[in-house]
Parts: sequence; C-alpha cells; structure tokens
Amino acid sequence: MQLAVVLVLVLVVLGIGGVVLWTRLAASNARVIDAPAGEPDTLFRGGVMGRHIITSGSLVRLEFFDWGLRLRGIAVSRWLVPTWEARYDELAIAELVSLPASRIAVWLRLRGEPAAIGFLSDRSNAILPLLEARGVPVNRSVTQIRRVEELYQPPK
Repeated sequence: MQLAVVLVLVLVVLGIGGVVLWTRLAASNARVIDAPAGEPDTLFRGGVMGRHIITSGSLVRLEFFDWGLRLRGIAVSRWLVPTWEARYDELAIAELVSLPASRIAVWLRLRGEPAAIGFLSDRSNAILPLLEARGVPVNRSVTQIRRVEELYQPPK
C-alpha cells in the first residue's frame, strides 16, 4: 500500500515537472512588442510550430492588425502557446514549410533577429496574400523539413 502511494506521488511530481519544463521551453518562443490594443482586422485559427512547441487543431489565433500581426493561444491554450508579435516592416519573409505528415505552416522570419515562428493552417494560401499586400516578402514554394530545428539554422 505504501509503495503504491509513493509511486503515485512520484508520478504526480514527474508529471508536474514535465508540464512546467514544457511551458518554460515553449515560452522561449514569445515575442511581445509595444503593440496598441484593439480588435484584429482578420483572424485565422490553426496551430503553432516553433522551437520546443508544436500544436495541432485550432488552439492558436493568427491576428492581423493595421500595425502588424499577433500569434497567440486561444483561452484554453494561452498557458502553453506563447504570444508572438511583429510589425509588418520587421518581417523579413513569410514562407511555407512542412514537416512529414503535417499541415503546411506559414513560417515568419524577422529581419536581423533569430526569432521566428510558424502558423500551421490549411489556409496558408489565404494568409500569404494578406502579408504580401502589407509589404511582406513571401515565398510560396513549400520547403520540406525533417525537424523544426532546421528552420533556426543560418542559411547555407
């Protein structure tokens, strides 16, 4: 009986520790700027792909504003999905990337910074024209990757 209680306690501690570690690693993708408050002009739902985090389904919102864009979790996933904001003029490029057996992500790279993040969606063909209309360079060819870490390597 005591062994069962100890085992359950160890599993609970390991589970809590894993969730804490996971959320801290996912939070390393956060990028928050001094953006004005307001309602988005356009909104897409999907997932996020970044260093230490990949979600599927509709846990993430990609919001378009007049000043730039914001990627963030919906109410139930905000504790896990980091908020990532950028002004349109800060974006170096928006390109399409895909992992094996995955939806296509719109990968958003910043000018002169290593910070980048991807928005997983089946609506990437609707997202790219909106970015292009706001002056963001886009690449419509899909780059196949094996691991997300490849996207954080300097270009060869």
